[in-house]
Formats: sequence, C-alpha cells, structure tokens
Amino acid sequence: MTSNCNSYYYLIGDSVEFWPEENLLYSRVNGEKTTLFIAASRCLQLLLSQQGKLVPQRELFEAGWQKNGLEVSNNTFYQNILMLRKGLKLAGYEQAVIKTVPRQGLTVPSTVPVEKIIPDTGRAYTEEIPIVEENQPLTPSQLNQAASPRSRHVWAILLSLSFFVGIALFATLHSSENKNFFANFIFAGNIEQCSVYLYGNQTSLKSYKQFIAQNDFTCNMHEVVYFTTSPMVPRASAIRCERPFSSGTKNTCISEYHMEWQHNE
Repeated sequence: MTSNCNSYYYLIGDSVEFWPEENLLYSRVNGEKTTLFIAASRCLQLLLSQQGKLVPQRELFEAGWQKNGLEVSNNTFYQNILMLRKGLKLAGYEQAVIKTVPRQGLTVPSTVPVEKIIPDTGRAYTEEIPIVEENQPLTPSQLNQAASPRSRHVWAILLSLSFFVGIALFATLHSSENKNFFANFIFAGNIEQCSVYLYGNQTSLKSYKQFIAQNDFTCNMHEVVYFTTSPMVPRASAIRCERPFSSGTKNTCISEYHMEWQHNE
C-alpha cells in the first residue's frame, strides 16, 4: 500500500499495516482495508509508540478523547478497544496485539513484532551516457540520450514543486473545515428534548429515530446530539453535548460508539 510522502506506518507481524494519519488498517494477507474511528486510531498509535510499556487508562482517555474536549464512558472506551482487536484479526494477525492489565491499563507486549516504517519515496537510478569520440558529430539520437537525464531531472523538480504547491493550497482551503469537525453536521430538528444534528448527507433522520428506539438512547433537556452512521459499515456514533459545539468555547460532551449497528431500510 502507498500513501502520501509525509506518512509513516507500523508494520505488525509482517501482515498488518497501521497508518495513523489515515486511521487505517491494511492487510498484506488479503488486501482488506479497515477504517478506524479517530479515537480508536489514536489509542492504537499511543500503544504502539510505547510498545512494551504499560499505558494507563487515563492516558488513553486523554489521547483519544479529552485532548479534543470530549468525555468518554468506560463502555465506549472498551468498545473501541474491542473494535481494534477485531480489526487486527480481520486483517490477518491472529495473535493478541493489545493486552489488558486489570485495573491498570493496556499494553502491546514486546513479543509482538512491530516495526515503524517511513516509506522511501526516492528512487535512485543510473543511466549510461554514450561516449562520443572527439571531433565526431553527434547524431540526433545521441543528442537526445545525452540530454535526457538533465531533462528528467528538471521535470522531476517541476513535478515536485507542483505537488507541494498543490498540498499547500489544499491545506489552506480545508484548514478552517478541519478545525471544526462539527461544521459537517446539519441541524435536523428537536426530537425528544434534544437538538439533533446529522452528519452530512450520509445520515438520515429515519436512521436516528430507529437508533434511539433500538438502543434505549435518551438525552436530557436542551442537550445537543451529533449523530453519524455509515452506509458502508455497520457502525453508529452519537456525541451528546451540553450545548452546540463552538470553536474556542468550553463544552462537555460524551461520545458513544455502537458497533454492528446498521439502519434497516
């Protein structure tokens, strides 16, 4: 698998690649790709970066949720860890990667083969330049061959500059959106005391109503709910906040993830 030139990944047991920046597990065994929730991905990244060490639960809470102003229940935390374990097995690594130390935290044992890899995007090559006898005129083909390495070098520089300019423009255009994840949610209405926001066009009001009916989901008066489903995978996310999210404003939110849940048409 390839990604952008600034990425790195962890190789687990020669069979699973974990790309933290993409929140992605990739199987070298069957080519399966599993997209992780951001919080779960951050927890896995922390565990792998401190392999062999015990990572207290409070540090995992901080890395996955609290650093972004969210609160998390123990149930949601363990659901995310369960999702990680399932994802690693689906990707082809059958051994336990994440070990629970009761009442202390989690660890990735040092016996698990893990390697952090920074892909080498450079490509070294050599090309013979034809030797021409003195005073012998160059043929057109020889001129082209002699000039081609320099031409390729110039084109490589131009392409690289274009790539980085494109990345810079992309980052500039999307920076304001990335700073506020909640800007992607659309207000759907007030339902059972809650102000409900749905993620983009992929989540329907019908799916939210089905979700609260099946999961006994309730909220307090004036709370705000940000609800997300995916048409591709059986997952649902509900983030409950005291007030509408606003960048720079203190807010208390609790996130809940429900695996193996999918809207029935």
